[in-house]
Amino acid sequence: MAVSTGGGYGFTLLKAAQAWRTEASEVLRDHELTVPQFLVVMALYRQARHDWDPLTQSEVASRLGMDANTTSQIVRALERRGLLTRTPHPDDARARALALTRDGIERGRDASASARALNELFFSAVAPEQLTNLGDILETLITASEARS
Repeated sequence: MAVSTGGGYGFTLLKAAQAWRTEASEVLRDHELTVPQFLVVMALYRQARHDWDPLTQSEVASRLGMDANTTSQIVRALERRGLLTRTPHPDDARARALALTRDGIERGRDASASARALNELFFSAVAPEQLTNLGDILETLITASEARS
């Protein structure tokens, strides 16, 4: 059943995203992470797992669609908590490479498992073929929006 607000698809999309974020916030609280902190940790966790080139703060911000100031605040908070380090970037003297510490990797692994369980539960109300269509639709909307920017 669609959300009846007169706000259309955009409002319904917003309400669905808010519902997911509320549940994600509860799950991630057990890992002492906010949703934005989790996203940064996950970007660096994937980098570490795949042994990709080091990521800079601006690369993380770009990949996550976050503004530079928000990303900077998150990085500083995670660094203060001992979950990540900033070191000189090997290829860019002006940049700092971000990397998770051992504690950050463990937190990322555990939080990732919890987030996967949440996603399985949250999206279980939708048939698999509908989820595929939803993913395609959302990607199309994102691509169209980026093209207009």
